[in-house]
Amino acid sequence: MPRRLAVPAAIVIAAAIGIWYFTRVSDDTAEVRRRLDALSAAVNASTTDGRGPAARANEFGSFFTDDVEIDLGTGTSPIRGRATLISMAERLQPRTAAFKLKFEDVSVVVNPEGTQADVHLTAEFIRRDLVSGGESLDAREFTLVVQRSSHGWQIRRVTAVDTLK
Repeated sequence: MPRRLAVPAAIVIAAAIGIWYFTRVSDDTAEVRRRLDALSAAVNASTTDGRGPAARANEFGSFFTDDVEIDLGTGTSPIRGRATLISMAERLQPRTAAFKLKFEDVSVVVNPEGTQADVHLTAEFIRRDLVSGGESLDAREFTLVVQRSSHGWQIRRVTAVDTLK
């Protein structure tokens, strides 16, 4: 009788472990996606809410690690460090009101430890003409390395993908 119960019990335990593993991985993936959605929402937020450019730039900076590196490709110098990024965001903010950022085709692969994720996405920059109301679209592919920290998931590296060779 105990042997009859051992096989079904082993199957149930294996199924429970499998469900736990895949649920945990998909939860991490969903967390990374939510964090990226929050980043685009922060970039797209209006500056009419009474918060100044410095506060918005600091909020924007919270999505990145202290040692973030952003490589936009040929012809540009890498951007290194959250402090540099925050400074750039604060100065550029008034000029970006006509733009909207949207992430499409997001794929997230979380490492087995759940501490880091590789992300591939298309960033769409939509420019709104404030006079005519028309829009123009510029899209670029990027790979990101995102790591879990005490502040949640933060972007450690951004690399532009050269799609036309």
